[in-house]
Parts: sequence; structure tokens; C-alpha cells
Amino acid sequence: MHLVQLSYNFDKMKVKDHYDTHLSQFYAWMIGSFDEAQQVQEDFLKKHNIISATREHAFDLGAGHGLHAISLAKLGFQVTAVDFSKNLLNDLQTRAGVLSIQCVEDEILKYLETNSRMAEVIVCMGDTLTHLESLSHIEKLIDLSSTHLEKNGKLLLSFRDLSEELTGNQRFIPLRSDHTKILTCFLEYFPGHVIVHDILHENTDGKWIQKVSCYPKLRLNQSFVESLLPKYHIELLSSETINRMVYVVGKKV
Repeated sequence: MHLVQLSYNFDKMKVKDHYDTHLSQFYAWMIGSFDEAQQVQEDFLKKHNIISATREHAFDLGAGHGLHAISLAKLGFQVTAVDFSKNLLNDLQTRAGVLSIQCVEDEILKYLETNSRMAEVIVCMGDTLTHLESLSHIEKLIDLSSTHLEKNGKLLLSFRDLSEELTGNQRFIPLRSDHTKILTCFLEYFPGHVIVHDILHENTDGKWIQKVSCYPKLRLNQSFVESLLPKYHIELLSSETINRMVYVVGKKV
């Protein structure tokens, strides 16, 4: 096997830089079957009665290529999908077709600060929360989300539990591979965050090209996130952990 190292950058990058220059290029491939992954998210929303019969409004913060935005639209919502990645939003727009989804290219906190629109449902799912810069930004997102929620509106959050430190070879996590690409994730732990190294090997004209980029993720604690909800008038309805991903559902009261 011929291996060419194209780039190997261990400098701490901003999350947007990482997506723009690296991850967005193969994000959809990394997720695998969009239809299957989207159906899982739609089933989760149905389970928690996130359904609209009256074309209510929903925000999808950190929408990516549309797993939750499309699920919400299929369940009757008018969706505003917010993400800082133009590439992923373009993919979402293509997939959306005639569904009621408006794509907005923006930082999610900036959008909440500058937009006055209200919503019946706000979701910030996938692993978007851990992409924020600090715990104070997590609190700010919950505060602003509460401000934008109608009474009895619902807030859905999810994030990967990185509180338990992996050691040794456990820090190398194979994500996906086929005859064209091999993606491995390497985790480097620090007290308040993890540096995530996405290591992609791509087969180009018979040569395996290595591309590496990294970015920080917050090491969020489930009890910390849940403790913020009542402070901003959100009642915790449920929380569960599925494959180390924490899912929290709350209601504006």
C-alpha cells in the first residue's frame, strides 16, 4: 500500500475551521445511510411527542446535513436550520426538496442573539453542544433558547459523554471504512476538553492519502447541563444515555 501524508496538523483548531477545511468534505459519508440515520432521529422525536399538526415553528441549532431538520419537517414543523458550515447546509437544502426548511448560515449563539422569532421546539442535537467554546456558552445557549421558546415549548439537547477518560489504544476509535476511505478518530484528553483528531485515509489513484485535522470538544457533565434547566424556566422531562450519547428533553414553564 502506497501512503502519502498530505497534512498532519496537531495545532488546536477552531471548530468552524475544522469543518470548513476537513470534516464537511466527508461528513455525509461518515454518517453512512442518511435515510436510516434520519429515521432513527424521527422515531426519537415521535417517542417524545415532538409532532406538529398546525405548522408550528422549530429551530434546529447545528443542523449539519439535516438529520433533525428533515425529521422535524416530516413531523409537520416549519424548520429554521442553523449551521456555520455552508457545505453541510448545501447538502441539507438538496435533501430537503419541498419540505418546509429555511437554511441559515450562522453561528448558533449569534443567531439566537440577533433573531426575535419564537419557536415551539428547539433542538441542539448530534454533538453540537460540545463544540461550544466554554461552559458559560452552554449556559448562554440554554438561556437564549428559553427566551425563544413559547410557553410549554420543548428543548431537546444531546451530547457525547466524554467525562470518562479513555486510555492507551482505547483512544483510537475506528469510525468507518470502505474501499475508498478509512476514518479513525484519536482522542487527546485535558481537564476541561478533549482534542479530537480526525484521521482520514483516502484512496486516490491507487495511493492512500492521509489527511488529519483536529478540534476541541468540551467534556460536558450530564448533571451540569440538567442543573441549568430550572434556572431558565425549563422543566426536565426526561434524560437517557444511548451509546454514550446523552439525550435531554425539557419543557418551558
